[in-house]
Amino acid sequence: MSVSAAATPEHSWHRYGHLAVVYLVWGSTYLAVKICVSGPPAVSPLQLQTWRMWIAGILLIGLSFFSGNLPSKIRIRDLLTCCVTGALMWVSGNGLATLASLHAASGFIVMAMGMIPVWTTLITSIMNRALPSRTMILGLFAGIIGLGFVIVPPALSSEVSSVEQGYAVWTALILCVAGLTWSLGSVLQQPLLGRLAPTTAAGIQMLSAALILTTVGKVQAVPLLPQFGLTTHQIAAFLFLVVFGSAICLVSYIKVIKSFNPAIASTFAYVNPIVGVALGWTLLGERPETAAFLGLALILFGVFLVVVRPSKRSTAYESGRTTRLYR
Repeated sequence: MSVSAAATPEHSWHRYGHLAVVYLVWGSTYLAVKICVSGPPAVSPLQLQTWRMWIAGILLIGLSFFSGNLPSKIRIRDLLTCCVTGALMWVSGNGLATLASLHAASGFIVMAMGMIPVWTTLITSIMNRALPSRTMILGLFAGIIGLGFVIVPPALSSEVSSVEQGYAVWTALILCVAGLTWSLGSVLQQPLLGRLAPTTAAGIQMLSAALILTTVGKVQAVPLLPQFGLTTHQIAAFLFLVVFGSAICLVSYIKVIKSFNPAIASTFAYVNPIVGVALGWTLLGERPETAAFLGLALILFGVFLVVVRPSKRSTAYESGRTTRLYR
C-alpha cells in the first residue's frame, strides 16, 4: 500500500478518534472515582482500587494474550520491575489519589495531579544526572507555584469548598506523594517499553498492585466486597474505570503515539486537567475557586514548558511520553 493510500480521510478520522478518547477518558477518571466512593452505599477507596486492579489487570493480560503480545517467558528482572512500578503507580500514586477523593472534589484532585508531567521530567533529569535546562527550571517553578495556588487556599480558609473542612493539609500531602510516586514509577518502567507490550506490562503492574491491596485489606480487616445495593451511577462509574480508563484508553494512547508527532501526542498532559475540571464542575457542581484557576493555568504552563516544547526533540519526548502510559 502506498503512503498516499494509507493517509485516507477515514484513517485520519480514526486516529483523531483515538486522540479524543485519550483526552476525554483520562480526563474523567477522577470524576468516576468520586462517583464510586461518594455513595450511599459507601465504597471504600481500598475496595474500589483493589477490584479495579484485579479486573483491569486480568482484562489487559487477556488482551495481550488474544493479540499475540503475551510472551511465553518473562525475564525475572522485568517481572520485578513491573511489581515495583505497579506498587509505586497503582498502590501509592493512583491509590492515594483515590483515597483523597473521599474528602476532595474531583476537579481539585485532577488539578493537583496535573503536576505529574513536571515531576516526571524532573525525576528523569535527576536520575540521568543531567543539568536541567532553563526552560525546565522555569517550568518546574511555574508548576510548583501553581500547585501552591491549588492546595494552599483550602488549608487557610474554611470557606473553600473544594476540600472537606479539616482535611486540607492531609489531602494536599497525600496528593503530592501520589504525584511524585506515580512519576517515579513512570520513569522506572521505561526499560519495559522495549521488551514488553504495553498491555502486558500494565496488566502485570495492576495484578501486582491488586495483590498488595488485597493484603492491605486483609491486615486492616476491610471487607473485600462493598455493601449491596450500589447505585446505577456507581456501577457505571466503576465499569468506566475498568474498561475505558484502563483497557480501551491504553490501546488508544498506543495508537496516538504511533500516529501523531510528539508535539500533538503529548498534548494530553495539559488537556486532561482541563477536561477533568470542566466535567467535575458540570456534572457534580464542583466550581473551583479563582485561586485554583490561576494555579491550574500556571501548572499547565509548566507542563507546556517541560513536556510539549522539549517534545520537539525526540530524547526529551521519550522521557515525557511515559507519564501516563498506563494510567
